[in-house]
Amino acid sequence: MRRTLSLIALGSFALLGAASCSDDSGDLHCDENGDNCTDDSSGMEAAYDENQTPWDEKADGPDCSGVRMPDRTGFNKRIALTFDDGPNPATTPKVIEILHAHHAPATFFENGYRINSAAARALSAQIAADPDFMLGNHSQNHLDLAKQSIAKVTSEMTLTDTALKVAGEVPKYFRFPFGSSTCTTKKMAQDRGWTVVGWTIDSADWCFAGHAGNYCAPATFGEVPDNLRYDMLGYIESQVRAGNGGVILMHDIHASTANKLDEILTMLERDGYTFVRLDDVSVFPKLNGVTPAPQKFIGDPCITDAQCGFQASGQSGRCHPAGFCTISCTGSCPDLDGKAGTFCIADGTSTTAGVCVSKSATQNQSCNSLPGTTLAQKPRFLPAGSTIMPAQANVCAPR
Repeated sequence: MRRTLSLIALGSFALLGAASCSDDSGDLHCDENGDNCTDDSSGMEAAYDENQTPWDEKADGPDCSGVRMPDRTGFNKRIALTFDDGPNPATTPKVIEILHAHHAPATFFENGYRINSAAARALSAQIAADPDFMLGNHSQNHLDLAKQSIAKVTSEMTLTDTALKVAGEVPKYFRFPFGSSTCTTKKMAQDRGWTVVGWTIDSADWCFAGHAGNYCAPATFGEVPDNLRYDMLGYIESQVRAGNGGVILMHDIHASTANKLDEILTMLERDGYTFVRLDDVSVFPKLNGVTPAPQKFIGDPCITDAQCGFQASGQSGRCHPAGFCTISCTGSCPDLDGKAGTFCIADGTSTTAGVCVSKSATQNQSCNSLPGTTLAQKPRFLPAGSTIMPAQANVCAPR
């Protein structure tokens, strides 16, 4: 019932994991615990691709995607743990126990059809009553809501909303199955007062759970490097490091996830990460409707590295000796909405990496607001063998 979404998007655009057979799409069949899945789908990836907006690091801000997060940087080694598709009386209690042992808050995005027994209802109520946990709405039957009628989407949202309220939670967060949304369906969720939550880190636990030996097959999810296809922990670690934290997607329905969760959290703690609630406005201000404090970015004036606390292209910002924030580059640099455009130039000290600088723009008064720089036309830095096109730009180059 779950199917991969093949998007080149910083490893963040994959579908959610496996579940039971309430959906009639029939492409992935699993046992009652959501494990031991077999895939007999045909042509599903392209269909889902059409409903998604690729993650473009040159853009910033929300759109109609159910995956994209409005907060994309500034996590500073903080992680919000989220679990989808439960509750599962066979696996969710172990997940809860491990989270408590690590003092880790989490949000559980539940499917209404799974709240179908006394044990499942008790689990939902337990989560709702726990101050460290929140329940979120993940629709009734985990359908692709971008392809349903308005009446069906309304029903999918309402049925689970009712079940969560019976459990004791007035949900504030909604996550689209597969992350598949349209502007219309996203507005439907927002009109109910819900915040739509995607993710920045796909653990791919759904992929590792779908095959014997905790193996993530290339045909299921092509974004996992071949050397990590038997190594879920290694893949998670690589994705978390790339964003310096963020919102991680996992699934409490999988026994393999429950069995590995203690190792996962121990690994992340060892690497210096801490766990926060999804409603922590210091980490996710935009998600929670708060205007974040102004943040420095590439090209902004600075004195110390600590002032350049942003994260871009997998790197932490630093202060260039000329007095502006920067990161290293190998041909291209990320942009940020509201900031001057950026450009990769040679830094004079390396033949393998350049340095990101501001283009001359109104935001820096044509470089006049950066006293350690001078307006100059510079060629794009390209390391040997690069396939990026050569270019030139008027930039604020260090003196």
